[in-house]
Amino acid sequence: MDNLEIRTRIINLGKALVKELKLDPGVDTFSRWMAHYVAEQMTLAENATGDEKIAAEKRCFETILKLWQHRSSLPNGHRPLENFDPIFNALTRLDPDNPRPYYFSSSDNHSSETGDVNNLSDEIQQWVDIARGIDRGSRLLIEFVFHQAALLAVDEKMVNWLTNAVDIPPDEDISIIVHLTKTYEDVEEEASKKEENTQKEKLLTKIEQLDAFIALSQDLRSFLIERMNMASEDTASNKDDPL
Repeated sequence: MDNLEIRTRIINLGKALVKELKLDPGVDTFSRWMAHYVAEQMTLAENATGDEKIAAEKRCFETILKLWQHRSSLPNGHRPLENFDPIFNALTRLDPDNPRPYYFSSSDNHSSETGDVNNLSDEIQQWVDIARGIDRGSRLLIEFVFHQAALLAVDEKMVNWLTNAVDIPPDEDISIIVHLTKTYEDVEEEASKKEENTQKEKLLTKIEQLDAFIALSQDLRSFLIERMNMASEDTASNKDDPL
């Protein structure tokens, strides 16, 4: 991304922030003041010339980016990306002990889990494989349902925020939104035959993974029922034993 494109995006981000905060009488005084200040900085940067213009643009960009970095503190109903708040809250609750606040990771490396795999007995390995299979299946399900929620959360205003905010700077909430909304391609989108076949292959792979997850769940259910029946028999035996 070249400097001109970055500057354009920052200015567009500033215009969107001003529009969001400046007009509604319900917005608190400080936020309205910030909106006016950003608008003033943009006007100065636009009208200045020479060295003064360079300095004015620098102040303008820094002001916009500082306001953007504090977007979570803006009033309810006027926060950028606010539609995603319930999604982020749910993602955080999925893994409350993880210092990284989101479920999804850019790298999913299991190498540390497989280092001693050759030393495991067949029975232990079977349980480890089940655990990994359940993990893959559950992640697939969770990712899919959050993708559906993310698509509903993206409206015209959200598209404007995302278009101008991506990589300025690369914030994690933006990265998560992009991940959620681009994980799956739109199956209703017009595409060539080759792209359509590729999409079908991807969906078929997901379905096969889910089938494996269902099979694992059924095996575990049978195992738990067997354990429950054994526990019931033991309890009955203990009652019949006078000692």
